[in-house]
Amino acid sequence: MDTPSEGDSILRETSERILGTRIYELRLGDEPVSLVSDLHLRPEEGDKLAALDRLLEALPEGSVLIVLGDLFDFWVGYKQGHIPAWRDLLDRFAGLSQRGIRSFFLWGNRDYQLDARFEAQVQGVVVPGGLRLLRPSGTTLLCLHGDELCLNDASYQKAKRRLRSWPLRFLARHLPISLGLRAASQARTKSQAVISGTSPENLKPSSRALQAVHDAGASQLLFGHIHIAGCGPLCDASSAGSYHVLPAFEPEDPGSASFDDQGGLTLLRDGKRISWPGPVELSP
Repeated sequence: MDTPSEGDSILRETSERILGTRIYELRLGDEPVSLVSDLHLRPEEGDKLAALDRLLEALPEGSVLIVLGDLFDFWVGYKQGHIPAWRDLLDRFAGLSQRGIRSFFLWGNRDYQLDARFEAQVQGVVVPGGLRLLRPSGTTLLCLHGDELCLNDASYQKAKRRLRSWPLRFLARHLPISLGLRAASQARTKSQAVISGTSPENLKPSSRALQAVHDAGASQLLFGHIHIAGCGPLCDASSAGSYHVLPAFEPEDPGSASFDDQGGLTLLRDGKRISWPGPVELSP
């Protein structure tokens, strides 16, 4: 699957790409919007699932939930959702539609196999790229997972293009689930080894990438991926706009954000408003 469901007419694929990421647009009304990233969910993590339940139960009826990628620690395809423990996890999101809550799931670097069958399992919409939110007030918010901003991690960017190629994704979808889970475990182990051997500088968002987002006309950017909350200007220009970074969703620090009908972004910890930290460290 390379395009979202056709069923939601207010979600539109554009011809625009930013840093190689296809951009989709979602026109909103004045409904509340909650955003979260990097949950890295696993069925055995009871404390994290309890924090997730609190987040989902607090969502207002008729609101919108947007996950900015890495919903799961790994996702090898729809067959994973047939495993009872994972099915129970998916049911948490499927239940949102019964309260009139629309849910959207951006691809992350751990779950780019989310597809139309996942949409059916959770009654939500997969966004295989970035998502621009548009409010009637004219304010916009560009949502990215954030891995495309780490331009100096050249080996990761090369591997990302290869792993997301159609042939490899097709092969992964059709593996027996036991082989898929084993491959995911091996990939995670290899990824951890690669990260430990990569210069910390290369794992940071690049100032060049933020400049590219600014040059593409974005006034507000929200992303995750680096697991550290922060905010700052997109670049040095007087009309630079701003970026905000969502933290990882952890049991002891379940961070999220809200996007109000006037375009304001509020950082929340377990539902309580807190101040955005300052700028995160960038690489050149």
